Amino acid sequence: MEICNTKLRGVKIITPIAHGDNRGWFMETYNKADFDKAGLDYVFVQDNQSFSAQKNILRGLHFQNNPYAQAKLVRCTRGKILDVAVDIRRGSPTFLEYVAVELSEENHKQLMIPRGFAHGFVTLTEDVMVQYKVDNVYNKEADRGISYKDLSIGVDWGVETPILSQKDSTSPCLVDSDANFTIKVLVTGVNGQLGYDVVKRLNALGIECKGADKADFDISDFEQTRNYIKTYNPDVVVHCAAYTAVDKAEDEQEICRKINVVGSENIAKVCKEIDSSMVYISTDYVYDGKGDLPFKVEDTPNPQNVYGLTKLQGEESCRAILDKLYVVRTSWVFGINGNNFVKTMLKLAQNHDHISVVGDQIGSPTYTVDLAEFICYILQTQKYGIYNCSNEGYCSWYDFAQAIFKKAGVNVQVDKVTSKEYPAKAKRPLNSRMDKSKLTLNGYHVMPSWENALERYLEEMNK
Repeated sequence: MEICNTKLRGVKIITPIAHGDNRGWFMETYNKADFDKAGLDYVFVQDNQSFSAQKNILRGLHFQNNPYAQAKLVRCTRGKILDVAVDIRRGSPTFLEYVAVELSEENHKQLMIPRGFAHGFVTLTEDVMVQYKVDNVYNKEADRGISYKDLSIGVDWGVETPILSQKDSTSPCLVDSDANFTIKVLVTGVNGQLGYDVVKRLNALGIECKGADKADFDISDFEQTRNYIKTYNPDVVVHCAAYTAVDKAEDEQEICRKINVVGSENIAKVCKEIDSSMVYISTDYVYDGKGDLPFKVEDTPNPQNVYGLTKLQGEESCRAILDKLYVVRTSWVFGINGNNFVKTMLKLAQNHDHISVVGDQIGSPTYTVDLAEFICYILQTQKYGIYNCSNEGYCSWYDFAQAIFKKAGVNVQVDKVTSKEYPAKAKRPLNSRMDKSKLTLNGYHVMPSWENALERYLEEMNK
């Protein structure tokens, strides 16, 4: 059988191949091995059949709410129908979009409809027989319907006055429905600053998510990665996990590469296999830091240290594997769930009257709460590509330290030093300014200023 994707993730058009001779024909309408190979590992528990005597009978749009949702494998064994699947999962980039496929006894096509989609059909001939498999039994309390003429969906049924049941004629629009479906998002590195806030933001949006860390699976092990991700079967993977010890990476190059490159490749390969999208978190360190102009996403990367190189290689590997990829380059991250520059400065101030801070490295501090908001926005679109994303405005580490102490009400002397006076094993870029114009071009507002972000972060720390 031929199994083809549609624009809706998981909705497949399946065409059994008929083998005929002078007696007629034979075909397989379902083969578990073929379905499993295509990632359609459903366990069907019930077969249903409906008969419609007249043309223009419309049944739908129907679904069962969680936890009694049903996946359906639909075929028409007599006559002809227009079969429709509608994406009603909150957070989906194809939310409210639909696929309409003609199924008939002649073309033998079937429509595979996962959970999270509403289903309906209209008869195009008289004397129509429709059969479908489901992976969950009927539950009266969970049974729901959406109006076939819901303008937010806008299905073109090709029928002005369909023949409806009483139930279908009074079904509400989706906005008035209690449909409880969302996409599923897997977040790696959940115990880090950004992963923590991405999960928090997804929960606030009511989007189903699961956070994972190295205790759950080793991203550098392909089989572990494959088994874990396929078991959850997310629509999106937000890949926050990374080796981020910049100086240590100079000595642990292979460990850094294994996590940042091989691990990212493994996740991208599994996303490709299950038709999921991926958000890859990258860094300003992919740029060389030369000059004083903001770097654009189109500028040629030229990392100056091992960490930046492996993050760039991770980007490139994922881009070579996966079309449905968002790359988010960010800088100078600080968040509540982990160590960062703000916490380090406040801790040093407890025991020091003077603190020396580099003043010739310029960039943008980035609050993980704001960055998580952007990530959770972008994953609900199909605006794939590379983005520079940080809080607005630029400062040096010295300026940042001064602002931290002023806003926190801490009295400490900050001495400005140069990068040469404060040597580190890994070379840092002097210029980490990033051009973020692509955000507004794609309909997203710029993030608040880093000063505003710092104020909110300090308030969060004091709660």
